Amino acid sequence: RIKIILAVVFVLAVAFFAAKSLIKPGKRSVSPPAGISRTVKIAPKIQPAPAKARMAIILDDWGHSTVLLDDVAAIGRPLTLSILPNLEHSRVIAEFAKSRGLGVMLHMPMQPEGKNQPLEAHTILISMSEDEIHKYLDEALASVPYVAGVNNHQGSAATSDERVMRAVLAHLKKKGLFFVDSLVVSTSVGARVAREAGIRFLKRDVFIDNRPVVDAIMESLKQAQQVALKRGKVVVIGHDKHATVEAIKRMDPDLEKNGVKLVLVKEFVE
Repeated sequence: RIKIILAVVFVLAVAFFAAKSLIKPGKRSVSPPAGISRTVKIAPKIQPAPAKARMAIILDDWGHSTVLLDDVAAIGRPLTLSILPNLEHSRVIAEFAKSRGLGVMLHMPMQPEGKNQPLEAHTILISMSEDEIHKYLDEALASVPYVAGVNNHQGSAATSDERVMRAVLAHLKKKGLFFVDSLVVSTSVGARVAREAGIRFLKRDVFIDNRPVVDAIMESLKQAQQVALKRGKVVVIGHDKHATVEAIKRMDPDLEKNGVKLVLVKEFVE
């Protein structure tokens, strides 16, 4: 009986090794753990909507402080900083903006209506001669490097005065600069004088922060978005304010989703 058992074991062993020799070696197929797919799916990148319109945002009144510079740069969009001349931080802000791909403009103080409004030290007055106006412009431009264009700070009286505006715009044209009328008053003659002078010219379409509250500014940006989608472009003016910067940051995804591209204001006149 023992011999029979040994014979059977021997036969089975021989059969096992014979069968193994017939199987070709290869990679083992390992089933993935339950719940994990063998195929790795890569989530598609979410692309912004194709640009249907452009929005240029100018932020005025820079020069007194550098507090919000990093916040503006962190938005990562081509905003334009309009800088008051001859202030402590005017040059530093212009240099920072240039280094971060932001636009640089001169925010030129010009005389407003009314005698009780406080004026910047370097304000163009309607009583000035043409030579004085040119001198003030040159000194202001010297204090703010990398300027591509100019817009008015205040200026309801000056922008309504044809003589003053001719002197301002003719001088800026010689320097190859453009002018944006902040349009602080409906009686501005900026557009007509600009056509006569042949200077590159834009006017403000929407002020966004007359109420310096984030929610209100976001509503104004939505209105500007509608103008952009209707006309193809829009020029927006805000200011060096925390609420304004925060509102732009929050609205940026919505603008992009709706096909409104933020651009430097100079792109509208190039």
